[in-house]
Amino acid sequence: MAGPQASATESQALAIEPAAIEFDGGRPVSPVFEDIYFDADGPAETLRVFLGPAAIETRARGAELFTVAELGFGTGLNFLVTAQVAKTRRLHFVSFERHPLRRDDAEQALAEWRRDYPLAALLLDAWPPALAGWHRRHFAGGRIQLSVWHGDAAPGLEDFARQQRCGVDAWFLDGFAPTRNPAMWRAELFHSMARSSGAGATVTTFTAAGQVRRDLEAAGFETRRVDQRPHKRHSTAAVFRGAGIGFAAPERVNVLGAGLAGACAARALAEKGVEAALVDPAGIAAGASRVPAAVLHGRLLAGTTAQARLRAQAFAYSSERLKVLRGTRQTGMLQVAGANANAARLHRVAGAMPKDWVRLLSAEEASRLADIPVPDVALHTPSALTVNAGECVRALLEHPRIAGDEVSEEGVTTVLATGAQRGEFGYLELTGIGGQMDLFRVPHMPTLPLVGRGSLVPGANGLWVGATYEYRPWPAGDAELANAKRLADWTKTVPDAAVASFRGIRAVTSDRLPIVGRDASQERVWFSLGHGSHGTVTAPFAAECIASQIVGEAAPADIEMLALLSPDRFRERQRRRPNPFRNGTVEAATPDRTPERS
Repeated sequence: MAGPQASATESQALAIEPAAIEFDGGRPVSPVFEDIYFDADGPAETLRVFLGPAAIETRARGAELFTVAELGFGTGLNFLVTAQVAKTRRLHFVSFERHPLRRDDAEQALAEWRRDYPLAALLLDAWPPALAGWHRRHFAGGRIQLSVWHGDAAPGLEDFARQQRCGVDAWFLDGFAPTRNPAMWRAELFHSMARSSGAGATVTTFTAAGQVRRDLEAAGFETRRVDQRPHKRHSTAAVFRGAGIGFAAPERVNVLGAGLAGACAARALAEKGVEAALVDPAGIAAGASRVPAAVLHGRLLAGTTAQARLRAQAFAYSSERLKVLRGTRQTGMLQVAGANANAARLHRVAGAMPKDWVRLLSAEEASRLADIPVPDVALHTPSALTVNAGECVRALLEHPRIAGDEVSEEGVTTVLATGAQRGEFGYLELTGIGGQMDLFRVPHMPTLPLVGRGSLVPGANGLWVGATYEYRPWPAGDAELANAKRLADWTKTVPDAAVASFRGIRAVTSDRLPIVGRDASQERVWFSLGHGSHGTVTAPFAAECIASQIVGEAAPADIEMLALLSPDRFRERQRRRPNPFRNGTVEAATPDRTPERS
């Protein structure tokens, strides 16, 4: 359901207002719009109103890609029915929803149909938070892809139209009735639909309102009435009569770098039907991607800037993307107030996010949850993961379309995921910074990871503590001493010597944002670089953005977020000042900051 503009209060937060919902027997009802989400026969209504008049089953059968776009995600029932009926090699279902249902409400609404639609349980398990912007989920090994926009339909459709190069095959208009929800049924929305349609794209909708038919026809769709008796008199179907858009995706892509960024890129491409030739020219696979205990968390920001949206949406995506893989555990995480995020900032972040996704705990509540003393307020993020990066990389590469150590001929699209190695692209403001984690035996383990004053990550054989940030090489032993001091500050006891250590190189950029996108001078070269300390969050998200654009799909990031990550940002800055990393080192740009050294 797409609805009216957000209020001034809502606009200050990324969280958006969930749907108010009541139940009339088995029918979910919106008391705000005084309309139902679906009738008592549920899936049968979806078939007779949306899929049947558009001949979805016949048209999708055997297609390489079939794209459905919908206004009004609601309970997700139309998605479930379409996914079961459309026997296509790959289905992309795109939907726009102003007021998303809470997960518990969706579960109740779908309860009667879960036995008939096994995908329902997986959808509910991956239900997106009520967070503004794009959300993407993958099912059936990538064969089924769901993209949901949370927010007003008009900006969502506009962003989709600007990005999407594969024509939409079928549109479902399933918002509440035009008389109840006029904000969704504006004429400009139909023109955005036309810009994104393929030749012969269909439209189906429950309404038979004359204005809707006239607006569709003005946008290039030929309409007809569909007899819906005895349920109602008519619904509407339409066919796009314009030339439509289309896109031919490459059959093969080279991916250079077999660390986390490269593995994520190769897997994203493979699931979209592209052969990925994977090589590791810079030894990335043996480096930081083997970190034994990384915490996948969001470093969330208050406000609605592009960077705040990036952090929230990348975390929401990547935590769902990786949680089903070997080498990951959904442990949750506590972010404790510290030098980089004081208590006031954590309060602001908690106020900007969905309450069931992130919550602020007092020191006492956090201490009880962690089972160790926590000195200040903390953000609790239940969906955070603990990741063994090496195991996760191996799991990502287990796909028949990923071939290792094989590069195809020149001129083939290439993704550079080479960590801090920028090769011939000297304009990229990218370098490597060393760091270390240490494993300590402790008499009492916290129940979940804690970050904010360094990081404490429970492992099978002890507590991982870290990580140092070494702008210049440190003397031998200093990193372990720094991590021992961190642990002592938490526990108020001096730990024994570390029983294991891990050293790696972070790939960092001058603005601490990753480099994600296409090189302006070589159109077939794409970058996924500079993921720094939070590659578990940004690398899967970057991979999906890049793979989507390579095959002509809209990315799960809006245009402004993609511009924030674009490599072009460095060329623009270097018109005003020199590249601070021109010598491949961070020293010229950043002073040595080692406050944790003993």
